Amino acid sequence: MKDTIIKKLNERYTLEKREMGELGKIHKGMFQFDSEAYEIKDIGNLFIMDMKAMLGLMKMKTAVLCPVYKDLSFCNIDTVNVLSKGTYMFEMYESCIKDSDLSSFEPIRERYRDLPEMKTEPRWYDDIRLDSSICKSGKKIDVQGRQMVLECLRNYIGLLKDAEDCDLRKKIEKNAEFALNLLEKGGPAVNSMSKIIGKEKTAELVRRFMYGLED
Repeated sequence: MKDTIIKKLNERYTLEKREMGELGKIHKGMFQFDSEAYEIKDIGNLFIMDMKAMLGLMKMKTAVLCPVYKDLSFCNIDTVNVLSKGTYMFEMYESCIKDSDLSSFEPIRERYRDLPEMKTEPRWYDDIRLDSSICKSGKKIDVQGRQMVLECLRNYIGLLKDAEDCDLRKKIEKNAEFALNLLEKGGPAVNSMSKIIGKEKTAELVRRFMYGLED
């Protein structure tokens, strides 16, 4: 996923890799996290993480594309593979100053409507998850799941190209509000990271590198 995202972004934008220090490679117990962060010139921040656990039987890839100069809500992409079960998620959360037209995701949703929906417990962020989000989970759906995520990514980058410039301060405030709520109210990935590397390092990873926020 990392190579695909970087390749697609490099077709239009200049990426500069950010130094992550010890947070770039975290190996603790049975868990291995390898992360990279980039500044996308005139756009915002890109974060990519590969996680392996259970001797490689569980693999998770995460990407967060977080605009600050353009008025488009950030997106999270997650793929999780455990044995024959795959989970494929493209999520967008409300972080725009003005509403965006996200109807271009509807044909993608329709093409993959037969894939099993991912079932989750109620979360605090359900009310701000946008309708462009598509999350599927099931056995032997890897080929279709990867293709679905790739189509969502291509569509998102197309929307990013046409997105309006926006007030930098206001946009950062929107992203910071989500990051703060994520750290305070939790989420599956953040909760797991906090147990493995501690709350302080998790907060730095989320704020500085996942959402590109400076203290």
